[in-house]
Amino acid sequence: MNMQKISTNESSSTFADRIKVLIQRVGSVTEIARMCGFSEGVVRSWRDGNTDPSRARCVTLAKTLGISLVWLVAGEGTIQTTDAMASGEDLPNAEASANRHRSKLRTAADTLHASGMAMDPSRLNTALRILQSELDLAESRLTLADNADMLADLYEILGPGGNDVDAAAMVAFNQRLHERVKRGRQAIA
Repeated sequence: MNMQKISTNESSSTFADRIKVLIQRVGSVTEIARMCGFSEGVVRSWRDGNTDPSRARCVTLAKTLGISLVWLVAGEGTIQTTDAMASGEDLPNAEASANRHRSKLRTAADTLHASGMAMDPSRLNTALRILQSELDLAESRLTLADNADMLADLYEILGPGGNDVDAAAMVAFNQRLHERVKRGRQAIA
Protein backbone atom coordinates (compact mmCIF):
# COMPACT_ATOMS: atom_id res chain seq x y z
CA MET A 1 0.00 0.00 0.00
CA ASN A 2 1.28 3.42 -0.89
CA MET A 3 0.46 5.88 1.89
CA GLN A 4 1.50 9.12 0.21
CA LYS A 5 1.57 12.28 2.29
CA ILE A 6 -1.19 14.53 0.98
CA SER A 7 -1.98 17.96 2.35
CA THR A 8 -5.21 17.92 4.36
CA ASN A 9 -5.74 21.56 3.40
CA GLU A 10 -6.89 20.40 -0.02
CA SER A 11 -10.47 21.07 -0.93
CA SER A 12 -12.47 18.46 0.94
CA SER A 13 -15.82 20.19 1.23
CA THR A 14 -17.83 17.26 -0.13
CA PHE A 15 -17.78 13.60 0.80
CA ALA A 16 -16.56 12.81 -2.73
CA ASP A 17 -13.61 15.20 -2.22
CA ARG A 18 -12.68 13.47 1.04
CA ILE A 19 -12.85 10.06 -0.62
CA LYS A 20 -10.51 11.37 -3.33
CA VAL A 21 -8.04 12.46 -0.62
CA LEU A 22 -8.21 8.97 0.90
CA ILE A 23 -7.70 7.33 -2.49
CA GLN A 24 -4.58 9.46 -2.99
CA ARG A 25 -3.31 8.54 0.49
CA VAL A 26 -3.97 4.82 0.20
CA GLY A 27 -3.03 4.54 -3.46
CA SER A 28 -6.13 3.27 -5.23
CA VAL A 29 -9.84 2.59 -5.13
CA THR A 30 -8.98 -1.10 -5.28
CA GLU A 31 -6.87 -0.93 -2.12
CA ILE A 32 -9.54 0.93 -0.12
CA ALA A 33 -12.18 -1.54 -1.28
CA ARG A 34 -9.98 -4.51 -0.40
CA MET A 35 -8.98 -3.17 3.01
CA CYS A 36 -12.55 -2.33 4.02
CA GLY A 37 -14.38 -5.24 2.40
CA PHE A 38 -16.34 -3.03 -0.02
CA SER A 39 -16.77 -3.44 -3.75
CA GLU A 40 -14.64 -1.21 -5.97
CA GLY A 41 -17.83 0.02 -7.64
CA VAL A 42 -19.25 1.39 -4.41
CA VAL A 43 -16.01 3.25 -3.62
CA ARG A 44 -15.98 4.68 -7.16
CA SER A 45 -19.60 5.76 -6.73
CA TRP A 46 -18.63 7.66 -3.55
CA ARG A 47 -15.61 9.17 -5.31
CA ASP A 48 -17.76 10.33 -8.22
CA GLY A 49 -20.38 11.83 -5.88
CA ASN A 50 -23.14 9.50 -7.07
CA THR A 51 -23.90 8.00 -3.65
CA ASP A 52 -22.95 8.40 -0.01
CA PRO A 53 -22.13 5.49 2.30
CA SER A 54 -24.20 4.27 5.22
CA ARG A 55 -23.15 5.15 8.76
CA ALA A 56 -21.77 1.64 9.27
CA ARG A 57 -19.61 1.95 6.17
CA CYS A 58 -18.31 5.34 7.33
CA VAL A 59 -17.34 3.75 10.65
CA THR A 60 -15.60 0.92 8.81
CA LEU A 61 -13.70 3.37 6.60
CA ALA A 62 -12.60 5.49 9.56
CA LYS A 63 -11.52 2.54 11.70
CA THR A 64 -9.78 0.67 8.90
CA LEU A 65 -7.89 3.69 7.56
CA GLY A 66 -7.19 5.20 10.98
CA ILE A 67 -8.88 8.50 10.19
CA SER A 68 -11.26 10.78 12.04
CA LEU A 69 -14.91 9.85 11.58
CA VAL A 70 -15.85 13.53 12.03
CA TRP A 71 -13.47 14.55 9.25
CA LEU A 72 -14.79 11.78 6.99
CA VAL A 73 -18.46 12.56 7.50
CA ALA A 74 -18.45 16.34 7.97
CA GLY A 75 -15.06 17.51 6.69
CA GLU A 76 -14.36 19.12 10.07
CA GLY A 77 -11.21 18.86 12.17
CA THR A 78 -8.12 16.95 11.20
CA ILE A 79 -7.98 13.87 9.04
CA GLN A 80 -6.18 11.75 11.60
CA THR A 81 -7.84 10.37 14.71
CA THR A 82 -7.11 11.74 18.14
CA ASP A 83 -5.87 8.25 19.07
CA ALA A 84 -3.28 8.47 16.29
CA MET A 85 -2.27 11.97 17.41
CA ALA A 86 -1.99 10.90 21.05
CA SER A 87 0.30 8.06 20.12
CA GLY A 88 2.40 10.34 17.92
CA GLU A 89 1.30 8.36 14.89
CA ASP A 90 0.95 10.22 11.58
CA LEU A 91 -1.35 8.75 8.93
CA PRO A 92 1.58 7.53 6.83
CA ASN A 93 2.40 5.29 9.81
CA ALA A 94 -0.99 3.75 9.24
CA GLU A 95 0.81 1.80 6.51
CA ALA A 96 2.69 -0.09 9.21
CA SER A 97 -0.57 -0.66 11.08
CA ALA A 98 -2.30 -1.84 7.91
CA ASN A 99 0.63 -4.15 7.21
CA ARG A 100 0.28 -5.65 10.71
CA HIS A 101 -3.46 -6.09 10.12
CA ARG A 102 -2.83 -7.70 6.73
CA SER A 103 -0.20 -9.93 8.33
CA LYS A 104 -2.71 -11.17 10.92
CA LEU A 105 -5.34 -11.72 8.25
CA ARG A 106 -2.74 -13.44 6.06
CA THR A 107 -1.96 -15.77 9.00
CA ALA A 108 -5.65 -16.66 9.18
CA ALA A 109 -5.71 -17.27 5.42
CA ASP A 110 -2.54 -19.38 5.66
CA THR A 111 -4.14 -21.41 8.45
CA LEU A 112 -7.14 -22.07 6.24
CA HIS A 113 -4.89 -22.99 3.34
CA ALA A 114 -2.71 -25.27 5.51
CA SER A 115 -5.81 -27.14 6.63
CA GLY A 116 -6.26 -28.16 3.00
CA MET A 117 -9.02 -25.70 2.24
CA ALA A 118 -8.80 -23.76 -0.99
CA MET A 119 -9.54 -20.09 -0.37
CA ASP A 120 -13.01 -19.21 -1.67
CA PRO A 121 -13.06 -15.41 -2.26
CA SER A 122 -16.86 -15.19 -2.06
CA ARG A 123 -16.94 -17.12 1.18
CA LEU A 124 -14.11 -15.03 2.64
CA ASN A 125 -15.81 -11.78 1.62
CA THR A 126 -19.02 -12.94 3.29
CA ALA A 127 -17.11 -13.84 6.46
CA LEU A 128 -15.35 -10.44 6.44
CA ARG A 129 -18.62 -8.55 6.01
CA ILE A 130 -20.40 -10.52 8.74
CA LEU A 131 -17.56 -10.13 11.23
CA GLN A 132 -17.17 -6.40 10.49
CA SER A 133 -20.92 -5.93 10.84
CA GLU A 134 -20.95 -7.75 14.18
CA LEU A 135 -18.06 -5.60 15.46
CA ASP A 136 -19.75 -2.41 14.24
CA LEU A 137 -23.08 -3.34 15.85
CA ALA A 138 -21.31 -4.06 19.13
CA GLU A 139 -19.52 -0.71 18.79
CA SER A 140 -16.31 -2.60 19.46
CA ARG A 141 -12.89 -1.03 19.16
CA LEU A 142 -11.57 -4.42 18.07
CA THR A 143 -10.55 -4.66 14.43
CA LEU A 144 -10.86 -7.46 11.93
CA ALA A 145 -7.13 -8.03 12.31
CA ASP A 146 -7.52 -8.40 16.09
CA ASN A 147 -10.01 -11.15 15.33
CA ALA A 148 -8.24 -13.08 12.58
CA ASP A 149 -8.91 -16.32 14.47
CA MET A 150 -12.62 -15.48 14.63
CA LEU A 151 -12.54 -14.73 10.90
CA ALA A 152 -11.06 -18.17 10.26
CA ASP A 153 -13.77 -19.75 12.46
CA LEU A 154 -16.52 -17.85 10.66
CA TYR A 155 -15.09 -18.87 7.28
CA GLU A 156 -15.36 -22.52 8.36
CA ILE A 157 -18.94 -22.02 9.58
CA LEU A 158 -20.01 -20.67 6.20
CA GLY A 159 -20.48 -23.25 3.50
CA PRO A 160 -19.24 -23.06 -0.09
CA GLY A 161 -19.84 -19.61 -1.52
CA GLY A 162 -20.78 -18.40 1.95
CA ASN A 163 -24.34 -19.63 1.54
CA ASP A 164 -24.64 -22.81 3.65
CA VAL A 165 -24.50 -21.64 7.28
CA ASP A 166 -24.44 -24.07 10.20
CA ALA A 167 -26.92 -22.35 12.56
CA ALA A 168 -25.69 -24.01 15.77
CA ALA A 169 -22.09 -23.16 14.95
CA MET A 170 -23.13 -19.57 14.17
CA VAL A 171 -24.82 -19.20 17.57
CA ALA A 172 -21.69 -20.53 19.29
CA PHE A 173 -19.55 -18.16 17.19
CA ASN A 174 -21.71 -15.17 18.22
CA GLN A 175 -21.38 -16.13 21.88
CA ARG A 176 -17.56 -16.34 21.59
CA LEU A 177 -17.45 -13.00 19.79
CA HIS A 178 -19.71 -11.41 22.43
CA GLU A 179 -17.35 -12.62 25.18
CA ARG A 180 -14.33 -11.24 23.31
CA VAL A 181 -15.97 -7.84 22.82
CA LYS A 182 -16.95 -7.82 26.50
CA ARG A 183 -13.35 -8.60 27.56
CA GLY A 184 -12.11 -5.86 25.22
CA ARG A 185 -14.41 -3.34 26.89
CA GLN A 186 -13.32 -4.44 30.36
CA ALA A 187 -9.66 -4.06 29.37
CA ILE A 188 -10.33 -0.46 28.28
CA ALA A 189 -12.25 0.45 31.46
